[in-house]
Amino acid sequence: MTEQTIYDDILGELVWNNDDECWSSQVQFTLEHLVNITIDPEDVETGSIIMMARESFSQLQQQEANIRRLISEQMLGDYNDKWSNGEIIEAQDFIDSIKLEDIVFDANGNIQLFYNDGYLFAGHGIMVTIDDKGNYQEAILFD
Repeated sequence: MTEQTIYDDILGELVWNNDDECWSSQVQFTLEHLVNITIDPEDVETGSIIMMARESFSQLQQQEANIRRLISEQMLGDYNDKWSNGEIIEAQDFIDSIKLEDIVFDANGNIQLFYNDGYLFAGHGIMVTIDDKGNYQEAILFD
């Protein structure tokens, strides 16, 4: 199969990846911040999944600061208790340290957000799950 590309005003140039069976792009999230986008269509029609992803992306742009606050509420205590080497930080320092790098949209409307931890957790990434209604579920560390 030849490479397929779709251009979307919000999600940019989406390229089909045959190996992973997904659409991917790199998009300007804010003026100074690029993120990687992956859309996993499973068996959903391409136009529908892209429309869902573009709506969710726009909502994420508006809610991302609040999502980082929720991550801080969930993980700051663990950081200060187990990872800080005695250097306690405040919530705003935690929020300012993490950075969104990747967004994965699935066919069911769920979203996974992958954050760089700013070396708070020794380079482990932070994965956040958002349900199909746009609600924050949880944040976990991953390798």
